[in-house]
Amino acid sequence: MDEQLRCLDGPEGCEGAVEYRMALSPTGRQFPRCDKHWDERLDEQERINERYPVLQPSDFDPLYAGERWDEDY
Repeated sequence: MDEQLRCLDGPEGCEGAVEYRMALSPTGRQFPRCDKHWDERLDEQERINERYPVLQPSDFDPLYAGERWDEDY
C-alpha cells in the first residue's frame, strides 16, 4: 500500500519532493505538490492576498459606490 503521490500541477515542470502541502484556502483541503509548484502556489497566494486584503485599504471610501468592506450589514 505504498501510494505514489503525483503533483497536482505536474508532471511537467516538477522539481523536488512531492508531498501534501498545507491548505491555503478556507476549504482546508491539502493537495500534493512538488517543491517547485508549491513555491509557485505560495507566490500566487501572496498576489491574491495583496489584491484582496483582509483589512480595508486606507483610501477605501464606502460612500463612493455604497459598498462596505466587511460583511456585516
